[in-house]
Amino acid sequence: MDEYVIETEQLTKVYGEQTAVDAVSIHVKKGRIYGLLGRNGAGKTTIMKMVLGLTSVTSGQIKVFGKKMKGQEKKIYPRIGAIIETPGFYPNLTGTENLEIFAKLRGTSCPDAVKNALEVVGLPYRDKKLFSKYSLGMKQRLGIANAIMHDPELLILDEPINGLDPIGIAEIRNFLQDLSKERGKAILISSHILSEIDLLADDIGVIHNVRLLEESSMEGLRRKNQKYIMFRVSSTATAAQILEQKYGTVKYRIEDDNAMRIYDMSVDISVVNEIFITNGVGVYESRVCDESLEDYFKEITGGVGIA
Repeated sequence: MDEYVIETEQLTKVYGEQTAVDAVSIHVKKGRIYGLLGRNGAGKTTIMKMVLGLTSVTSGQIKVFGKKMKGQEKKIYPRIGAIIETPGFYPNLTGTENLEIFAKLRGTSCPDAVKNALEVVGLPYRDKKLFSKYSLGMKQRLGIANAIMHDPELLILDEPINGLDPIGIAEIRNFLQDLSKERGKAILISSHILSEIDLLADDIGVIHNVRLLEESSMEGLRRKNQKYIMFRVSSTATAAQILEQKYGTVKYRIEDDNAMRIYDMSVDISVVNEIFITNGVGVYESRVCDESLEDYFKEITGGVGIA
């Protein structure tokens, strides 16, 4: 079994009468990117804050690098880089000046740490632009630069691609994958962007309504995802009746009044097309598809979308 860099056991956070995180157990491995996937407000940020000691734990346990956090904070925290919510920088200083302050506070020994970190995220060194003039995307990049400046073993990044354009997202994705694959970093990343987690993560935890619904490797999820035939028709209610009359028990799902999926791949798509049409059902589209991560998310959350 791989050593877990982060391991939580029944991690719970309650504010008054409101439960923000309910008995969540996640397992983040060295050299892998773990995606916490869920809608805004699902509890992703609160989990990260508890791991980082930014909010107290109501119940449950956290281990980082195989050690319980309590009493080990001074040894553990220097080995972590993080961005939680909007990175806090001095608005009247440049990006370089901000990072130089954080490097001193952290005791970063490498003389080129600031320059190297800015280079990695594509921001200029010794630029005159003040942080207050930065775009949201530039602020995110500077936050990532600050998180990696001291070469941590573990990165905890809360929605790090917010505000980035498609090119910036691809650059950050490639950079994070390089950190995990080539340099063995463990990365815990949260996002509500399904397509990005699909491209980025090695492992995934699906958070919904403050509970962990599923934890799996992306490879395992892809193996479980099914092929199906998508039909867009004039009436799914009529089409479903026809299907059952013709085939008896056939696995299908109605999406809405005009879209349905047939999960039995032994069914001949051309035959079904013909049956529908000869029985007065208009067929606008029929094609074979693979279930996406979004399909899977909807399936395990009872049809709730991510946005």
